[in-house]
Amino acid sequence: MTAPPSLPRSAEVHGEPGAGWRLAPYWPDLAIGVTDQAIDTAEHLLRGLALLHERGRLSEAEVRILALPAQRLRQCAQQAQQIVRLHSGQVRQTHEKIDVATVVAAVLADERAALAAQGIEVQCELQSAEVLIDPTLAYGLVQTLLSWGLQFGTRLHWQVIPAHSGGAGAVEVALHVRGTTAPDAEAVHANGLPWLLVQQLAHSDGGVTLQRGIGQGAVQLLAQLRRLPPASAPVAAD
Repeated sequence: MTAPPSLPRSAEVHGEPGAGWRLAPYWPDLAIGVTDQAIDTAEHLLRGLALLHERGRLSEAEVRILALPAQRLRQCAQQAQQIVRLHSGQVRQTHEKIDVATVVAAVLADERAALAAQGIEVQCELQSAEVLIDPTLAYGLVQTLLSWGLQFGTRLHWQVIPAHSGGAGAVEVALHVRGTTAPDAEAVHANGLPWLLVQQLAHSDGGVTLQRGIGQGAVQLLAQLRRLPPASAPVAAD
């Protein structure tokens, strides 16, 4: 039997326990690889279901039921991917003067069909309020606030409150969520993916603080955006 070739000394050292190799520097690459695979798998499954529907093998109702797990997998993977990229500093920001009410309205408009399909009721009190924030980050923040809130009920009440009418030097985005049962305090304070993404987005901006809790039978989430344009005059609500 031929003896196996000897390994280079460097390979032997790295193969020994406690030789200095650590996973920590590689975890972002590992996480991105896993999330990319999950997203790709979900996309393939959704395309397959659409093809079966086109060929008459599945009804529209069956497609909706079977697609739900794939959609949830894709959403979780996308949220995890965003957390890793933000944490790794892979997202560059450009702070611009943005009307928060416009951002909330845009997110709700983009999600209108999906919310209607789930039977979600949405009420809004959106007053124009400008802050300095990266536009993509602002949209992602509101979108993730929505994703977090949808875990707790089907009746959503959004408020955008300018700094001059409440909040100490901050524009406030408040979300109140009501469901058919009393809110579960443990679930509200759990650190699931949507909440971790909200926190990472707030941390990446550096000018956003978050509060969550239960009050008056509703789940409540308050985001305070403290980076305001200098000497900004109050803007009338649309």
